Amino acid sequence: MADTSFRNSVVEEIISTPITDGDSVFALVSAIAKNAGVILINKKRINLVMSVDSYAVAMYLVEALKSVYPIEFEISCDEIKSGPKKGERAFTVAVQTGFTKQVLSDALLITEDSCGVELEVPEKFAREYSLAVTYLKGLFLASGGIYVPSLEGAEEKKDGYHFEYRLEDEETAVSVCNLLASLGISAKINERGNVWLVYIKDKDEIVKILATMELGDTVMALRKIIDERETANALNRAVICETANLDKTYVAASKHLLAIGIIEESEGLESLPPALQETARIRMEFQQASYEEMAEILGVSKSCLNHRLRKLVEIADQIQSAE
Repeated sequence: MADTSFRNSVVEEIISTPITDGDSVFALVSAIAKNAGVILINKKRINLVMSVDSYAVAMYLVEALKSVYPIEFEISCDEIKSGPKKGERAFTVAVQTGFTKQVLSDALLITEDSCGVELEVPEKFAREYSLAVTYLKGLFLASGGIYVPSLEGAEEKKDGYHFEYRLEDEETAVSVCNLLASLGISAKINERGNVWLVYIKDKDEIVKILATMELGDTVMALRKIIDERETANALNRAVICETANLDKTYVAASKHLLAIGIIEESEGLESLPPALQETARIRMEFQQASYEEMAEILGVSKSCLNHRLRKLVEIADQIQSAE
């Protein structure tokens, strides 16, 4: 499963459950508007405009708003002119002038003096579990990303697990990180250019945040990827271990064969005691055999075999030293 499609599966599961409860709608709008919205002021006209990356998400947001406000909301599509998403389409949802202040107030985005936008996660949404979950869902729709290892057949190969929220200021990032901590989820903060990332790289913590967001299908999909990757990694480790053992066997066999060759050329194998003659001939006949296999063929213990092979190497060393 490619990264983009996995993020899409998260989005699709989020928007598959309509939100119509007033406070839940406000929590959703608060997260999206704060992180993907702008307030446009033209003379006496004030409009809240929220941008999302698909028409389906835009409709989901509109349906949520319409369950609370008895008005129509305009959806428009524009091409992004600059930035990392240049050339991609953005779908905007505009709130009518007469309702913009009300929406901002209900979403707890206006500071108490109404002179600025609230940067932290509103306490009301952070305090109540169901609203905190809805806020995290809205935050993902506005600025979330998730990356998982590529599986067989994926066009672009990716390794590692990564979940993130891309936020515009440090205060918001710290507040979101604290919200996650209150839900038992460990996240970190990092500044990248003009963006603050609240991110998670531990696969178990990513499973936890998806479960907290009540995304059962996505959790199952991620667990499948984790299980398949861990099975593949375990097989790779076994192959590497076996290869290392084989390499050691070949190195040892080469050393023994070299010693036997020196003895045979200088003194002849007949000069050896019967037990060493037998061991030398078996080593030459079964050059790739492991210690266990040779010991079984000779009908001796591994320690006895080791002693015999060391003796052959010592005899070869003595022959070379005397020359």
